This record gives sequence, C-alpha cells and structure tokens, in this order.
Amino acid sequence: MMKTSDNTIESQIAAVLDDIRQKGFSSVQPFCIGKVEARMSQFAQTNAITLASDELYMSAKQLQHCMRASKATKGLVVNDADLIGFPQNRLQMDLYYDGECFIYTDGTSKFIVHPNYKMKISREIVAQVNFITATRLKDPAEFTLPKYHKI
Repeated sequence: MMKTSDNTIESQIAAVLDDIRQKGFSSVQPFCIGKVEARMSQFAQTNAITLASDELYMSAKQLQHCMRASKATKGLVVNDADLIGFPQNRLQMDLYYDGECFIYTDGTSKFIVHPNYKMKISREIVAQVNFITATRLKDPAEFTLPKYHKI
C-alpha cells in the first residue's frame, strides 16, 4: 500500500499502477492531482461548459482503463513515466476541447479529462473534473480535425 513518507501525487499514481499490475485492480480512493488550469477554466466559462470543481482528479479505475488489454494489443498504452508525470507535465502540453472533454497532448500521447464526471469518493457520488484515460497517438494530425478546438 501507500507509504506515508512518500506521499507525492507521483508516488500515488505509481502505487496505483503497481497495484493494478500485481492484483489487477487498486482500491485507492480517487485523489486530487492539482488545480484546474486557468486556460481550461477560462475556456469553460467563455463557452458555458460546467466544470464540476477547481481541482483535477485521477482514479484507480481510470488508470486501469488506460492499461487495458485491448489498448495494449494495439500498442496504444501510455508508459508509466508519462502517466506519473502527467500532473506536472500537462502544464506544458497543448490543450484541446472536443465538444465533450478536454484533451491534453504532448504530440505522442493524449490525456482525456472530463469536465463534469460523476464518481464515488468515500461512498458518496460527487462530480469532479476527472482524468478519464490516456492513449498513444496513432496520428498526430488527429488534432487538425474540425471537432478539436485548441485552447
């Protein structure tokens, strides 16, 4: 389980990834990985998009989703270092909105963030801005599609 001495966001993500590899799941509660960025909240405000919170959350369920076998067979799994580094690295990434979710990309991978995701935290259903999944990009030109709005 989690070591209390090393309670950084990165170590929490690493612990969840380890749990999933060893047990196939993790029972770690959803956790905050940082504040919603100003560019996201300004875009949401301008475009009448409801942001459920001013914090960005990540959950074991979503991290498990990133690593599922169907993604692995297609070579679309984002490596652990990129997932662990996401809370910090997202600040330097390009940010897009596709009409439903926000997408961070570094040109190699994309990280999907839902602005108003309902999830269970401590037996209560709450809405949060939540990391949904991450995928390797097959085609970096994907973001030239008309559905993507660069922020």
